[in-house]
Amino acid sequence: MEINSLNALELGGGALLDLGIYPISFAWDILGKPQSIKATATFRATGADVQVATLFHYESGAIATTLSSSDSVGPNRASVVGTKGRIEINRVWYSPTTFRVYDNEDNVLETFDGSVAARGMQFQAEEAERLITSGLIAGEIMPPSQSVDIMATLDEVRSQIGLRYPGER
Repeated sequence: MEINSLNALELGGGALLDLGIYPISFAWDILGKPQSIKATATFRATGADVQVATLFHYESGAIATTLSSSDSVGPNRASVVGTKGRIEINRVWYSPTTFRVYDNEDNVLETFDGSVAARGMQFQAEEAERLITSGLIAGEIMPPSQSVDIMATLDEVRSQIGLRYPGER
């Protein structure tokens, strides 16, 4: 097996930190901080996590689930399901893309195409330029405190699945 960041524990590899950050951040964007977290995983012989599933419960009663896998390819879509319908966000949903709004009878109510040229990272570069030019060290779109809170969620998942990196006590 080829050694790369997805299966080399010494490189910080694994499904959670390489891939799981995206759906976990998405759940944070929609629902905020989970009230409780449950996680499970499978591991490679290298010790790197190959599959990680999470279940988040929220004070509002909402539930979010995520699945990240470094050895298989799924539909890679994000869905928000509610009592009156759902929103399906197309593949590679963490960059500008298309989404559809459905009612409970599976009728498409709205389609939005937010695709842009390239990967959409130009927006991050523009925001970084704005912050630097303004002499600011943090933005309001995603404040550093949210990054720290999301990292604490990833740390809790790591703790529950028993994922430790070389050099950690």
